[in-house]
Amino acid sequence: MKKISFILLMILVTIVAIAMALSPVWWKIEDMRREPTVLDTVEPPSLRALPRKKDRKTIVFGASLSMTGRLSVEGQRAREGYDIWKDWVNERGGIKVGDRKYLVDIVYLDDRSNSEIVRQNVRSLILDHKVDFLLGPFSSSLTLVASETSENFGIIMVEGCGASEIIFTRNPQFTFAVLTSASFYMKNFFEMMCLVEPTPTTYALIVKDRLFSRSVAKGARIWAAKIGFQEVYYAIHPVNCQDYYDVLNEIEKVKPDMLIFSGHIRDSINFTSELVTKCNFMPKAVMMTLGPTQEIYIKELGKYAENMMGVTQWVERSNFSCPVFGDTKTYVEAFIKKYGHHPTYQNLQATACGIVYQIALEKCRKLDAKEVLENIRNIDCETVFGRIKFDARGMNIAKSMAIVQIQDGYRYTIWPLNLAERPIVYPLKRVVEERE
Repeated sequence: MKKISFILLMILVTIVAIAMALSPVWWKIEDMRREPTVLDTVEPPSLRALPRKKDRKTIVFGASLSMTGRLSVEGQRAREGYDIWKDWVNERGGIKVGDRKYLVDIVYLDDRSNSEIVRQNVRSLILDHKVDFLLGPFSSSLTLVASETSENFGIIMVEGCGASEIIFTRNPQFTFAVLTSASFYMKNFFEMMCLVEPTPTTYALIVKDRLFSRSVAKGARIWAAKIGFQEVYYAIHPVNCQDYYDVLNEIEKVKPDMLIFSGHIRDSINFTSELVTKCNFMPKAVMMTLGPTQEIYIKELGKYAENMMGVTQWVERSNFSCPVFGDTKTYVEAFIKKYGHHPTYQNLQATACGIVYQIALEKCRKLDAKEVLENIRNIDCETVFGRIKFDARGMNIAKSMAIVQIQDGYRYTIWPLNLAERPIVYPLKRVVEERE
């Protein structure tokens, strides 16, 4: 009898463990309450001292960026963001550290959107080019590789284009992310949807099989469970497949109130086209990670983009103060003058990395890596990108997301309310009515 009771107990424990592992609430406990730790068998890396340079007049930063390959557009946006900060600083005499001023130089190496080349580039920046500090590449997967390499060398890297929390699960000592992490991307969306009428109750989630997209989805399930929205469909979609026939058939069956698509820009364009032209059901709200925030989405989809929503790290309507640029308006004017187009949030993410370094350096008594590291860890400041404050892992915990919606062929901010240009169009109707 005791043996049977023990077996039953073990079965019960196993069932509970599986349920907890599959539960979004359990993910929340794992990801958001417990600080990641380094294994006892792993010795934490030591911070590398700055390279000695006789009669130093510059502080040299290094960045592995995708100037070619599938991420070349995003890589170019990151470079624009880095360069406008560099030029702004140098035109004003440099960064004041103690009683001296230093100009800024940035060494760029093309990683061709390839993770192994990122690893080689970071090594070269440190060993061959002898940079003082690193700026991050574009995308979570490339940033993860850059962080792994830079941590091994004990060099500080501030990044603005890798949102996945996986970058920080290794408990990095010298890596910091200025952007809102991926698991928080849908938090504000669900909070907004609690306020609309009729209030939605169900959602479906389609996820491209990428590091960033999966991290967004994981967070979305956490926030939905916390608020009380019911998940009626979840699918991970192959990266190289742009045929959504099967998942749209399932969407028609379950009829969710909200549909969330987690992917990159080209994924979102293809998915929206098939959703609008081939699906016989349209949810009350459609939300995407990347897509409606980009001009190319509207240009290629035309009326099929109408009322689609997207989440963004920054909107031009923001009115932030900044110790470097003064305020958002000044930054935007300088950006347009330099590049001839309005900044995107990717530009701002990159610029914010430079701002973090500048704030930290200007608080130093002398040019010293330890002082810079300590000052970065203690930053709590509003910038043109928003507020930046790092937790123990190096993730920015102080900045929220904004939501945009395509209305009458243009992109408008609808959330948060203090930045809203228009109210949300809900339920989504116009795309269905105009579908051919």
